[in-house]
Amino acid sequence: MISSQTAAGRERIEGSMDDMKELDAGRVPPAAYVAAGMVGLLGLGVVGWMIYRSRRRQTLIKRLQDALPDKVRELPTRVRKARSG
Repeated sequence: MISSQTAAGRERIEGSMDDMKELDAGRVPPAAYVAAGMVGLLGLGVVGWMIYRSRRRQTLIKRLQDALPDKVRELPTRVRKARSG
């Protein structure tokens, strides 16, 4: 029983080795193509994230704060400084 399992394992390994020899090296993409593809995907991801961020609706509080002049927005900070100072 063990010898038949061993023989089957050897046949499988030998078949795999024959398959590896048949691989055409020209069909395998060089590392530069793989790296360029990865950089391209990363770039697409960054562009997609930037578009998502620009299209996302701002909260009501953020829109109100952006509508106020800077002096009004800084008022709470100045009041706190005046109290502690």
